[in-house]
Amino acid sequence: MQLRAIVTAASRRVAVRRVRLPLAVAALLVTVAPAAAAELTPLGQSLESQGYELIGEKRGVRVYKHRDGKTVRVAAEGVLPAPVAEVREAVTDYPSQQGKLDRVSESRVLRQGPSWLAVYQRLNLPVISDRDFTLMVRWGQDRGVQWVTFDAADQLGPPPRHGTVRVTEHSGSWQLKPVNGTRATFVRFQTRIDFSGSVPRWMVRGGAAKEVPNVFVNLCRLTDVKHRSRPCN
Repeated sequence: MQLRAIVTAASRRVAVRRVRLPLAVAALLVTVAPAAAAELTPLGQSLESQGYELIGEKRGVRVYKHRDGKTVRVAAEGVLPAPVAEVREAVTDYPSQQGKLDRVSESRVLRQGPSWLAVYQRLNLPVISDRDFTLMVRWGQDRGVQWVTFDAADQLGPPPRHGTVRVTEHSGSWQLKPVNGTRATFVRFQTRIDFSGSVPRWMVRGGAAKEVPNVFVNLCRLTDVKHRSRPCN
């Protein structure tokens, strides 16, 4: 699927000061593809056909792990009881994710454009040291499917912190398609990350199967407050 990025004005819950980007950074924004091809399987293709295997299901969310064990590659599919626009807003509202999405202990927007964000995040992980990274986040739509992609962009963020391991390989995507009329959203999430350092392999499989469904539930809770009556778990 060829993604045609359409510049849209996204409503933001948190105002972020616009920063003029250096020429080198502006060039990066032009050259970075709108989707991490290896981590965006079009909805017309099954995850299994691309090397993923189902490792668990919880709260209606199916969690997958890629058979390639060189890096951490996980995916998930499920339906959220909210319209696509609200889910997309929750996915890209990074400041609100701090303390509300599991393991995200810091999340802040560094720079912002019409259809992109530069975001710094820090993860509080069990057993191993905290990880942090800077992401280039982009969004658009194609053939009725809205997408959000993210790719590590270390040069856009702060320098490494003492006691925190810097992640430089991290990419992924969200694909959002309206279902049940337009009242709900089918979500496919994919991500690849190299945590760097020594990471126990049991964390990859067991941790993903347990925690990824919670991401869907927490995103549901971040959607428009006027729909608080919708079940999110």
